[in-house]
Amino acid sequence: MPSTVVLAPDAPDYPAALRDLATAERAPPTLYLRGALPTLPAVAVVGRREASAEACAFTRALVHDLVAAGFAVWSGGAFGVDAAAHEATLEAGGRTVVVTGAGLDRPYPREHVPLFDRVLAAGGALLSRLPDTIPPRPQHFLARNHVLAALTRVTVVVEAGLKSGARSAAAAARKLGRPLLVVPHPPWTEAGAGCAEELAMGARAVTCAADVLGAMGHHPPPRRRRTEREPGPPRALPLPFEGTFGPLEKAVLGVLGDTPTHLDVICDTVGAPLPAVAGALLTLTLQAVVVEGPAGSYRRGKR
Repeated sequence: MPSTVVLAPDAPDYPAALRDLATAERAPPTLYLRGALPTLPAVAVVGRREASAEACAFTRALVHDLVAAGFAVWSGGAFGVDAAAHEATLEAGGRTVVVTGAGLDRPYPREHVPLFDRVLAAGGALLSRLPDTIPPRPQHFLARNHVLAALTRVTVVVEAGLKSGARSAAAAARKLGRPLLVVPHPPWTEAGAGCAEELAMGARAVTCAADVLGAMGHHPPPRRRRTEREPGPPRALPLPFEGTFGPLEKAVLGVLGDTPTHLDVICDTVGAPLPAVAGALLTLTLQAVVVEGPAGSYRRGKR
C-alpha cells in the first residue's frame, strides 16, 4: 500500500481545477492522495448504492466505451453504480480514481478494500479531503461530491432515487457549471425518480458514450452510408470488429445469427449471469453489430 501524499492548496501538483474554485468564503481543501491522479480527461460516473442490475449493466457498457475513448473514470467507491464504474474501468484496462468520504486508513465500505487495492495496482488513485484516520460520516460524503464534480469534466448520473446521495454530486456539477448528464428512466420506477427530477431541472439525457463526448463538444465523424458500389463486409466474417470486444461480447456475438434469439437462451448458451450478458448486449447494440428485437430477443445487425 503506497503512503499518503498530502496536497496542500499551495503545492505545485495541487489540482488546478480545484484551486481555481476558491472564493472569499471557501478556500480549496487540503487533499490526501494515494497512487497517481491520471492525466487523462476525467468523467465522474455515479449512482445509487442499491442499484438495479440494469443500471449496473449500463454502467459497465458505458464505462468500457469511455475508456476506449481515452477517459479516466472517477467515482465514489460505494456499492452499486460506483463499484460497477470502477470495476468496468479496470476490466477495460483504464485508470480510475476513488474519491472517498473517509480517511484513507478507514476505507469505506470495508468490503471494497480488495477493489481499492486493484485500483492502485492498475495505476489509479484513492483521494480524500480528510486525514487518514478520520472515519466516514454523512457530511463527509456531501463534501466529497463537490471534489468529485470539480475535478472531472462531466458528471454522469446512472440511477438515483429522489433522496439519493448521487444527487448531491449532480447538484455540485450544476453549481460549478460542469456538464451534467442523466440516464432517463421509466416514470414508474422509483429507483430512477431522482433522474427524472434532474432532467426536469435541465440535465442532459445520456444513452451512450457519444452523448458524453457531445456534452464536451467532441462529436464523432458521421458514418458514411454504404452504396451499391460499396458492399459491406461479407457475412463470412463471423466477428466484426473483433479486436474491440471482450471475451463475453465475442461469446454472445457468436451465439447470434439472423434469427432472433431470446436473452434467456443466450445466457444459457454462454454460461454467464443475466446482468453480465445484458451488459455485453448493450455494448454490442451501441456498436450496431446487434439489434434488439421484441420480447427480449436479439439478432445480428447488418453492420
